[in-house]
Amino acid sequence: MSKDYEVKQHQLFISSVSLLRKLKRQNDISPNRRKMFRKIWMMTVFTAPFRWLQLLLFSRRIRKVDFKEKPPVFVLGHWRSGTTHLHYLLAQDNQFTYLENFQAFFFRVAFISKTFMKPILNFFMPRTRPQDNIEIDASAPSEEEHPLTNLTEKSGMMTFFFPQNRSYYDKYNIFKGTTEKEKKSWKKVYHWMLQNIAYYTDPNKRLLLKNPHSMGRIEVLLEMYPNAKFVHIHRNPYDVFNSNLHLYDKAISSQFLQEFSQEEIEERVLYCYETSMGKFMEDWNKIPVDNRVEISYNNLSINPLETIKHIYGEIQLGDYEKVEAKLEEYLKEVKNYKKNKFQEIRPDLLKAINKRWKFAFEKYNYELRSE
Repeated sequence: MSKDYEVKQHQLFISSVSLLRKLKRQNDISPNRRKMFRKIWMMTVFTAPFRWLQLLLFSRRIRKVDFKEKPPVFVLGHWRSGTTHLHYLLAQDNQFTYLENFQAFFFRVAFISKTFMKPILNFFMPRTRPQDNIEIDASAPSEEEHPLTNLTEKSGMMTFFFPQNRSYYDKYNIFKGTTEKEKKSWKKVYHWMLQNIAYYTDPNKRLLLKNPHSMGRIEVLLEMYPNAKFVHIHRNPYDVFNSNLHLYDKAISSQFLQEFSQEEIEERVLYCYETSMGKFMEDWNKIPVDNRVEISYNNLSINPLETIKHIYGEIQLGDYEKVEAKLEEYLKEVKNYKKNKFQEIRPDLLKAINKRWKFAFEKYNYELRSE
């Protein structure tokens, strides 16, 4: 990314002054990002009265939401493994409710601003995501890590904003070096966030959640929601690597508040896959067998209806026949979607992938390329 590049929006715009102070204490802001941080600060101060008003009007009702009768369904997969496509497909079922893009990015004022802000967001939003050309709008499904960053510093996505500080990822994505107090605090704010999401859309429906940041959180999520369902999607690691570099280039780097070189990005991609997939494999079998299912991106691409039907059967999501027509209609809408194309992986990176991600190739029977 060029040095004169200026981000026009940032995920932290509607957070809180106390959170920004904490982040400022924990991190240095690079000189060429200070203008953006001041912009974030100004937006946060400006929205404070609206955030307080939303809390005053809705917090008591939100706290009454529980998930005992209908525990959440979690869609898991490493970044760029096909989680969004899977999420969009499952969201065609009316039994589910999910986080919308509008609430994801205006979380702390979404309840009191949706009547006038949602149409505005729809007007100004790009028609497709910059990293993969998937069509989006203000009502499209989103991942819950986005609003989590507006509520607490205890989010792995903070490492996207402060890439020199990997501790956010280590402590709150794979829970490495996390104290019991920190874990308890994370659980509290995460549950509050899910209550907000459910109440905003429909608290009587089942939450359908998609979040690559949760790959290493299975054990903690099971402690909170022991009867939750989990769907995991995996993809050829070489494609995942290339697509993650593309994701950094088109999206994540626009959120940096610190300098971070291309070499450091490549190492971060290697590290995150290595550790999140490793933690995922440690914990996957802790989920009751009737509550978990794994699929491949390849199968979902080639046989989407059969793959979704398989998911419904394996974890008892309900009557697949009722949703099949809607799935067919959605698939017709996206049939002309074109995937990104990438250059060959450099020999040094190919060698690193083969060595550090070998366990994933072996687990899911993907073929290693010659170095």
